Amino acid sequence: MASNPTPDNPDILRALCTRMAKGCKMHEVPLGIKQNTEAVMLAAHGGLSAAETALGLRKKEVAAAYDALQAADNAGFSMLTDCKLRIAKLYGQRWNVNWEPTGFPNQSTGIPDDQPTRLTLLDALKNYFTAKPADESVDMGATAALCLAQHTAITDAQAAVDHAESEQTKAFATRATAEDALRKRVRGLIEELTIVLPADDARWEDFGLSIPANPRAPESVASVTASTLSNSRLDVSWPYATRATRYRVETFIVGVDTEWQNKASAKDLEVILKGFTVGQVVKIRIIAFNDGGDAPPSPEMQITVT
Repeated sequence: MASNPTPDNPDILRALCTRMAKGCKMHEVPLGIKQNTEAVMLAAHGGLSAAETALGLRKKEVAAAYDALQAADNAGFSMLTDCKLRIAKLYGQRWNVNWEPTGFPNQSTGIPDDQPTRLTLLDALKNYFTAKPADESVDMGATAALCLAQHTAITDAQAAVDHAESEQTKAFATRATAEDALRKRVRGLIEELTIVLPADDARWEDFGLSIPANPRAPESVASVTASTLSNSRLDVSWPYATRATRYRVETFIVGVDTEWQNKASAKDLEVILKGFTVGQVVKIRIIAFNDGGDAPPSPEMQITVT
């Protein structure tokens, strides 16, 4: 229904589902709601909430795995430096035929810039020191065993990244499935209500929905949060307002504006604002609206652009 669209944003979807479940608790028995009951709605909500949490954990694991890989690669770079110093002590700093079996690429004694080539060089040096143990130096940290251990540490870290990313991909798919399931329940309950509730029945609002025949303006946005970003931008967010279908983001630059400016319109709960100057003091407020009109403005918040 035009006055009660199904939200696209998953955060708004979850917030609406919570209100709809409360409406079901009050009215599902007398109205004869059979398919999308309070229990069913809460279960779908819980499924998406759990999937969101799991995805957040998988993202954290991916970040940690990449940090561990970077640390292992840094240690590998240090070991290559030690090995280079050992070989240079034996055969000189410049490339010559004695460097050929070490595995340093492109007839250069330089340590490769890219991680895969550094990994290959560690393996080659492991083979070299195995074949020429007399060239090893425990004191200088240049041995076949040390090269093997570092090579293993990096490949293990790479495998951990691959596994973490695979689990994250699964978590994205699980969240998408859970979001789709919740959206179907929300849409299903709206459709069910169109059958059991007259279009002018006030009980629509008990479900967090607009009365189709007489939509009222939404509730006000309760608060606004803003933070500074690079290039004099502002990241602005706010909580869901019941019955809102869109939001206007208004700004007032202190000492510049004489009235509030309509800076952006959004369906979601966050926008990035730009076009400011460093040092400007900006007031921000949000106005929720729907087919029934505008809600009163949210509380104002103030921030200095950096």
